[in-house]
Formats: sequence, C-alpha cells, structure tokens
Amino acid sequence: MTCHKRYKIQKKVREHNKKLRKEAKKHKHKKPKKDPGVPNTAPFKEEILREAEHRKQQREELKQKQKLARQKEFEKKRNQQANKKDAGDEKSTTKQKMKSSQQVQKNSKKSFCGELKKVIEASEVILEILDARDPLGCRCPQVEQLIAQSDERKKIILVLNKIDLIPKENLENWLSYLNKDLPTIAFKSAMQIKDRTVQERRKTKKNSAYLELSRASKCFGSQCLLKLLQGYCMTKDEGIQVGVIGFPNVGKSSIINSLKEVRACNVGPERGLTKSIQAVHIDKRIKMLDSPCIIAAPSCSALALALRSITNAENLLDSVDAVLKHCKKQQIMLHYNIPDYRNSLEFLTLLAQKRGMLKKGGLPDTEGVAKLLLCDWTGAKVSYYSRPPEPWTPSPNLSREGVATVQEGFNFQELEEDNKNTVKANKYPNQASTIVFQSLGFTDGIMEEDNEQPEEALESENAEDNDEELIEEEIEDDENDLDVVKEENGALVSSQTLSEELKTKNANLDKLSIDDKELKTSDLDDAYDFNTDYM
Repeated sequence: MTCHKRYKIQKKVREHNKKLRKEAKKHKHKKPKKDPGVPNTAPFKEEILREAEHRKQQREELKQKQKLARQKEFEKKRNQQANKKDAGDEKSTTKQKMKSSQQVQKNSKKSFCGELKKVIEASEVILEILDARDPLGCRCPQVEQLIAQSDERKKIILVLNKIDLIPKENLENWLSYLNKDLPTIAFKSAMQIKDRTVQERRKTKKNSAYLELSRASKCFGSQCLLKLLQGYCMTKDEGIQVGVIGFPNVGKSSIINSLKEVRACNVGPERGLTKSIQAVHIDKRIKMLDSPCIIAAPSCSALALALRSITNAENLLDSVDAVLKHCKKQQIMLHYNIPDYRNSLEFLTLLAQKRGMLKKGGLPDTEGVAKLLLCDWTGAKVSYYSRPPEPWTPSPNLSREGVATVQEGFNFQELEEDNKNTVKANKYPNQASTIVFQSLGFTDGIMEEDNEQPEEALESENAEDNDEELIEEEIEDDENDLDVVKEENGALVSSQTLSEELKTKNANLDKLSIDDKELKTSDLDDAYDFNTDYM
C-alpha cells in the first residue's frame, strides 16, 4: 500500500469518529424514569399488585424452562461430539496397532528369513559380501548349503569389502586363500555418495561430469565386478538378476550404491536397516536385489553374536569382554590410548572418562560406551585384521563338482589381473596401527525361524516337566508314609476304621481346648478383684 493511500484512509477514519462524537453529544442518554407504582387512592390496588406478581412469576418460570432446554441441547451436542471423538480415537488406535503389528512383522526374524529365501530363489548370481577384517566369520555355511541345494547352476561370488581397513599383505593372503574355494573380488565401497538432486546441482557448466569428492567417495573394484557380471551376461545372451546377501553391517547396500553411483539404497550404521527386498537396475541387463541380513543363530559364540547379530546383545559387558579377549591387550591400549586395565568393566570406565561420557554425579556411562565400541567394530572405524588358516581346507558345504559349476562362465585370468590393479590402487593402513584379531571361523545362521522354539516356551515346558516330577515324587512319599503308619498301627486299623480314629482325635482336642479356656478364665478371676478401686 502506498503512503498516500494509507494517510487518506486514516484521515477518513478520524473524520468519521469526530462525527459520531458530535451526534452522541446532541442525543444524550437519558435515565429511565422511576416507576411511581400504584397509588394508595386507586381502587382495587391489592388485585392489581397480585396480578403483577403473578405475571412476574410466569416470566421467571418461562426463563427457567428456556434455560433447561438450552442446557439439554448443549449436553446432547457435547455427547455427540464425545462419541464421534471416541470413534475416531478407536479408529486411530486400531490403525496404530495395525501399523505396529506390521512393523513388528517386518522386524521379525521370520520375515528376514523369508525375504532372504526369496532373493536366493529369484537371483541367478549371488554375491556373498564378506568383511575383509574377518572373512571367515562373515561366511554362513547354512546359506551356502541352501544355495547349493536350490539349484546347482546358481553362481556364488565372494566380495571382500572394506579392504582399506586391513594391511596389503593380509589382503593378498586372503584373496589367494578364498580364490581356491570360490571366485573372490576385492572391493572398497564409496562412503560419501550423494543423492541425484545434489549431484545434478553440482554439475559444472562446461562439462557434465560430476565434481570429484574426497577420497572416501572413491570406489575400488567396481569395474572388476561389473566386467565379470557383463561377461556372464554375454555368455547367456540375456539379462540376469544378482542377489546380494551377507551379515549386518557388511556393506551390501553400499556396494549397490557404489555400482549405481547414486544413493539408491538406504545406508546407515544401524544393524538390520534393510528389511525387505529392493531391486536396483544397474544396467540394461543387470538387476541387483538388495536383501535383509542373515540372522546369526543364538547357539553361536558371544563374539559372533556381538559382531554379527541384528541387535546389540542384552549383556553388553559380555560381548565387549568377548571382543577384547580375541585381541592383544597392548594393541587395544595403544589404539584407544588407555592405561592398563584388569577387566572389561574397568576398560569401559576408563574409555567413558576419556571420551567424557558421564551420567549424573560424574558416573561413567558404561552402557553407552559399550554400544559405541560395538558400533565402531562393526562399522568402518576400527582397523583390525585376522589371518587366514595355514592349512587350506575346502568348504564342507561345497563339493568339487559344485565349485566347478560355479566357476563356469567366468574369466579368472581377467579377474586376477583386475584384483591386482585394485590392490595396487587402494591405500592401506600401517600394520603397526592395526589390531590383530583371532577369528573363530564360520558363523551359523538361521534359515527357518519356525523350526526353532523360543526360549520362553522351552523354559515354560521345562518348568511344567519339573512340576510334574515334583508332584509324582510327593505322591510316592505320601504313599510310603501311609504304608509305614499302617505297619506300625496294624492292630488299631483292624479294630477301628480311620474315620472313627479321626473322630475320636477331634473330640479329644475339643475337650482339651475347653479345659484350657476354663483354666485361663479361672486364673484371670483370681488375678483381678473388681471390688477394689485403684486411685
């Protein structure tokens, strides 16, 4: 609005208010005249007053009726609104329950197993992702056996991810060890892949190529893997579906993102983030299926459950203790810059004090530090490595014929050359800064959740069995006691029945109780004299 228009409006308003004030002065508000009432000289004065009172009462009654009617209408409306609200709340609660049940079903172990089976059935080539720091601990014999049983023509390829966290010599040893069993590819997935919208904004005006990000965004081994899959497509002359499987935090989704060069799958440090199948088209012929993680069996060791289970273990102290036991104490002290410790609890308290993770009153937050430590070990922060076993032993789940069928259709000379190139191009940590880790070998997984009974059900069944055994033992003891009593009191049992004996015993007890009462009352009478007054 312009200033001219605003000032004009203000002037008009002032003039209007002035006019209203002038009119109010001319027509002053006069007070109503007082009712003089009925004069005393008027005839029938009493009757007139009675009629006036009667009319007044009628008006008051009418007002009360109207008031009650309004109140009833208001209550009706309020009840209707409350009913509608209750119905809406019930609907919302049912919806929330449905959503929560669906989320529980998605997060359940049964759904994870079902989705994993679907991926294995639908895919022709399966990539088993292994953490280069502990490759044997990331291999699941049950999954490999299931793939071999489902179809012998299915191809299994091992992908060693996170190769930038282990020394170069160790990586070469693991590649030579695993290539004897199955074709293995060295891989380092990109960590800082942006979304499409961010990448489109960062396109240069002169050249349409994307801007280079930091070294963490660089990917190694993607060309080798794509070349291998494209070569297999050429032999088949048709498109293929590639399934990606592995334990949690191994890097399944990040490998797909680095091959696609776009953040197509959700990635994060949380365990079990991928909960359903996700299809990503990398090429016209190659379609990759991202699957939920393999679930570690509860019968596994504490170390395997600490590093490979979906969620953090309930007893965090035991899991941290298992991790620390399989490493050298001096290397952990140097890595975390912590003095000597006696046990895992002392280690967690020292680490909490160093990192400033304290509760109220300056108490160290050991639980929070334990969770953070396990997250670092499953993530990409801690660089540790395990050595391959010296005597090479073939996988028990794969026969020689199965390995031969898997190796058909792949060019292994090119694969070895590409692996050598990736090993040369990648940057590795110093062997002095890394931690030596003792691997426990293969980790068992669950393929069918229905077959395994939950622990609570087993406990309840055991409790019921124990109760039944106790009841049977008590019955036997009672029977033995009865036999002993019958043998001792054979003569009495022959002469009198058990019921007669019980009757006589009860009668004697009643008599004794009556005599005791009389004695007590007589003692009280002797003790106190009511005639004497105590001042």
